[in-house]
Amino acid sequence: MATANFPITQTKAPNIPVALDQYSQQQQVQRDNAFRLYFNQIDNFTQALGGNVSGPTAARPTAGLFTGKPFFDTTLGYPIWWSGTKWVNSSGTGV
Repeated sequence: MATANFPITQTKAPNIPVALDQYSQQQQVQRDNAFRLYFNQIDNFTQALGGNVSGPTAARPTAGLFTGKPFFDTTLGYPIWWSGTKWVNSSGTGV
């Protein structure tokens, strides 16, 4: 079996900042922008779902429903979805 001789150019691990105070100002800004973008996308998605996305059984949405619309029923303690005609659990049983 042939082996190749490659020179070792680095003998120790690079310095990777692990503590917040080790990040440069630019890295902190990039991190903050990434978090801001992430949470803005979550907000946009929640708003696109329309109205409240969780609450007790009595507060289930009755307007703006579409097939597959999710709702976390806090009375039941689990998510349900609008089937087009009724609210169903993950197994498709009406709730």
